[in-house]
Amino acid sequence: MADHNHFILLGAGSDVASRYVFPALAELEAGNLLPQDFRVLAVTRKGWKDVAAFRRQVEKRVKERQGKTKRGALRKLLARVSHASADLTDRQQLKAVIGPFQDPLVLYFGLPPSVSGAIVETFHDVRLPPHSRIMMEKPFGNDVTSAKELNDKLHALFPEQDIFRVDHFLAKQTVQNILGIRFANRVFESAWDRQHIERVEIVWEETYALEGRAGYYDKAGALKDMIQNHLLQLMCLLAIEPPSSLTESALRTQKTDLLRAIRPFSEKEIKSHTTRGRYTAGRISRRTVRDYVDEPGVDPDRQTETFAEIRLFVENQRWRDVPFVLRTGKAMQRDRQDITVFFKPPQHSTFISSHAVRANQLRLCLKPDQVGLTINVNGPGNPLKADPIELHTELAPEPMSAYASLIVDVLKGESIFFIRNDEAEEAWRVVDPIVEAWKDDLVPLQSYQAGSAGPQK
Repeated sequence: MADHNHFILLGAGSDVASRYVFPALAELEAGNLLPQDFRVLAVTRKGWKDVAAFRRQVEKRVKERQGKTKRGALRKLLARVSHASADLTDRQQLKAVIGPFQDPLVLYFGLPPSVSGAIVETFHDVRLPPHSRIMMEKPFGNDVTSAKELNDKLHALFPEQDIFRVDHFLAKQTVQNILGIRFANRVFESAWDRQHIERVEIVWEETYALEGRAGYYDKAGALKDMIQNHLLQLMCLLAIEPPSSLTESALRTQKTDLLRAIRPFSEKEIKSHTTRGRYTAGRISRRTVRDYVDEPGVDPDRQTETFAEIRLFVENQRWRDVPFVLRTGKAMQRDRQDITVFFKPPQHSTFISSHAVRANQLRLCLKPDQVGLTINVNGPGNPLKADPIELHTELAPEPMSAYASLIVDVLKGESIFFIRNDEAEEAWRVVDPIVEAWKDDLVPLQSYQAGSAGPQK
């Protein structure tokens, strides 16, 4: 089979292109990890005077968003970049862009979901070289119905093995280490169930506010932007049954089965197990943050949430009645990106009854990559009292960024850390009832001040 040395970046002027894709490609360039004849065709709607002008614009935007990118590597990468402007919903313009290629392509959709489906339809009238592959950014659809429709359109063009639905969290080192912690340590393997675990919290809170992303974020909100994809993926890895092997088919089948086992919400449970909020003006450190509804491009009538928390339950023997709390928020008082597994306290404590023994906790910090385990030891000066200590380690730096790793996997055809079609649909099945209930105001949209800990529960 021919190599995939032609990378077609659709939506090359997007934020995701300048923030993630071009820096990742430059990183691979710096590491001499791109094939010698690797070429990038950047496609935008906007025309440019010449390719040199486009390259200068990319260099400027990448520098603004990713200052740490090595300028020499970026310029070397940009020498591989050509440019075309086209309306990708126009069949003739699309044919003019894709037609000249004979070898397999990697098509990267750096486009919003609102237009992805229409553009995929346009590809039905364009001859794609055999064995071409497609990478699609999240969110994959807007609900379970649109996800199924998009899957059908893609399967008319590509076999499932050539469709790579991107969730860059799956390429993070700490996320992949969930598998190692769970399945390579007997001490956890035997305690990873409802008999020993009280609850699990998966948190992605950030001090960043909207930061100019109203065009996408105000239509999505925290629930769709973070929980429906990223945090549900983390929950899957934490809660799946042990796969027969760490292969693409075995792992992704277990994740899909886990999503199917999540208990559907009743209307009463949506009211009691979900929280939504939106930040108002405030200060974060020394930075003043304006009210969300005053951000440029925001439509206040959309009632978009910037904070979301949901409490999920898995209906199987391992996890019945154990809550999985998924929480995300913008403009929070501090950055917190971690997973905490709260174990139950000892069934019987021989220590002084007036000093409660703290339950063990396993904490995986996603940013930076750290692992901590809280255990109890004899208290200093009083051997009858138990005191908690944390065993803590920082993981070695990742050999490459998440996006660089994903691009390498696509070039190799390895899909274990991408989303399968049925998996994408099942994730929407979990959150769709919440989305609809929130639209109907069954759960009030609370306000929280920027720089605070979020809405009052």
